[in-house]
Amino acid sequence: MRFRRALALVVVGSVGVVSGCAGGGERETVVVTSTQWVEPDSGSVAEPDAGETKAEGEAENAADWRTEYEWVLSHPGDYPVNAAAQYTPDGTYEYALVEATGGGTPELLLAVGGSDTTPVIVFTIGDDGKARASTDVLMMGAPGNGGGRLTVLASASGSGVYQISGSSLGKESVSELFTLHGTSLSGGAKETFPSEGHLPDHQLIDWNPVSSPQPLRDGNLTVLPPSGESVSGGDSQTAPSNQIEFVGNVVRKTGEELMAPRGLDMPNGQDPQSEYFLLWLDQPMTVTGFVGGGTDTKEIQYVALGSRELWPRGPEEKNIEWEGRVGERIRILKNKDAIGFPSDTSMPLGALWISPEDSFEVLN
Repeated sequence: MRFRRALALVVVGSVGVVSGCAGGGERETVVVTSTQWVEPDSGSVAEPDAGETKAEGEAENAADWRTEYEWVLSHPGDYPVNAAAQYTPDGTYEYALVEATGGGTPELLLAVGGSDTTPVIVFTIGDDGKARASTDVLMMGAPGNGGGRLTVLASASGSGVYQISGSSLGKESVSELFTLHGTSLSGGAKETFPSEGHLPDHQLIDWNPVSSPQPLRDGNLTVLPPSGESVSGGDSQTAPSNQIEFVGNVVRKTGEELMAPRGLDMPNGQDPQSEYFLLWLDQPMTVTGFVGGGTDTKEIQYVALGSRELWPRGPEEKNIEWEGRVGERIRILKNKDAIGFPSDTSMPLGALWISPEDSFEVLN
């Protein structure tokens, strides 16, 4: 156990008299001229340890920003969302800690949950030591019933926060770095990149519910490299280190067959007889992948290959060439940094998709 030296603060001054006090009398007052730290036992003058006082000050400052952000987590509904954000709140809130200004003190991202889209408010610590919210917001999710996708990523260099936009069927996404100027978020140059990958400065965000403040108290950034966490399952030990292996049989399932066991209807109005071509795995796998602006870990029984969805406006087909392989046993290799789950209600609900760029071989 470490014992710290106890010091007493002695005020050195002179006694003066102030007249005209209430009641017509005079009273004495002490005019402070200096202060000294002394040893309580001997009375000798001493100085507090400079290293200790500096460390105490730094610890106090660190505690201050945590305290400020904890207040935000305890009162997330107190911070209004910019009226320009189109979303339907669902009453949930999540948070993350990122470095977005290069100042050393992390920024707090508050995700205000929505049914289709989720606004993200950026908090920083102002010169007064108080948490201040951005008047602008970033967005995550899928606006409307279209194929658009919005994601928020952190910056590995701590130079801002990325707004990512793309589509569920598109091969390219657009990255725009937003920086904080006071309480405003300003966008910069846009850069296009393959939707199945990431730019070098991108970092996935690991979101936490506001009811779990421990990551904030730990004081660590809640970010992950684009590859996410480790992925396991199947016979993946035979796959290259940067890939994961999926082995199973190609099957055809209707929307009704997929949703009825879960007690759910088709989520977007497509016909329940819509067809989905899946790789039904030999055994369930636990897989971690990116979703929205963070990561999620799921146990999966299948991965999605293609679909023929029946809509009132007509059928829509995706990767329909897999229909000719129904019944075949297939081994598919997918890059780990391309493991991702949808954040919307597209079918098959919550499924990991295999893209045409992923390599495969027929085993029978």
